[in-house]
This record gives sequence, C-alpha cells and structure tokens, in this order.
Amino acid sequence: MRLYIESELRGYHDTMKELEEARGDVLNESPLPFDGMPRGGETSDPTFNRAMKLITCNRINYMCRVTYAIGNVVWALPPDKLQLVKLKYWTKPQRLTDVGIAMKLNCHPNTFYLWRAEICKAIARGLGMM
Repeated sequence: MRLYIESELRGYHDTMKELEEARGDVLNESPLPFDGMPRGGETSDPTFNRAMKLITCNRINYMCRVTYAIGNVVWALPPDKLQLVKLKYWTKPQRLTDVGIAMKLNCHPNTFYLWRAEICKAIARGLGMM
C-alpha cells in the first residue's frame, strides 16, 4: 500500500495536469452535427450532457479522488513534513537518498521513516484504504 501511495505522491502534479486536460477535453468537445434524424433517448441539452460526462467519467473521478486526498493531507502538513514531501517525491531529478533527505531536514533517519509512514497512512485514510 505504501508503494502505491508513494507512486501517487510522485505523480501528483502530473495527475493534476492530466485531470485539467481531461476536464477540458470533455467541456470543449463539440457535439455531433445535427442531421435532422432523431437519436436514442439522450437529452438534447449539450451542457447537461457534458456535466454528466464529467460526473460519470471513471478516469476523471479517480484522478479527482487521488488529488483531493493527497492535497488535503499534504497542504495541511507542518513545514518540516511538507519539506519531506517536496524533497522525497517532488524533486526531479532525485539526487538524495532517504538518509540524505533526513540530513537536509536535520532529523534522524528513523524520524524521516516515521514521518513518511504517517503521511502515507493519512493519504490512505483519505482514499478509504484504511
């Protein structure tokens, strides 16, 4: 579970960009040209149709859940733990080991691992995994 949460943390900014693009794709897609022929039981309101696509799109819902859970936890962290997230997951290319990050945070490596576990558990709770 921790490895999954860490991979989502690493990809948080990419997921945010992908989410905005997916929303934009749904909102900006043009409707099919009307040829006078009736179509199934679908409503003819394009705004409603786009809203329903946003609500029912599994990919968009998944990305929303993940980014919301991560954002709620990360942006509420105290500065030292937020710095851990930035150094461990959001610094690219990653040149520091876990011990190097702990040294940069002026904490013992065991404290680093404890904080990392707490952050991952909080995100897992936010995702309903615990």
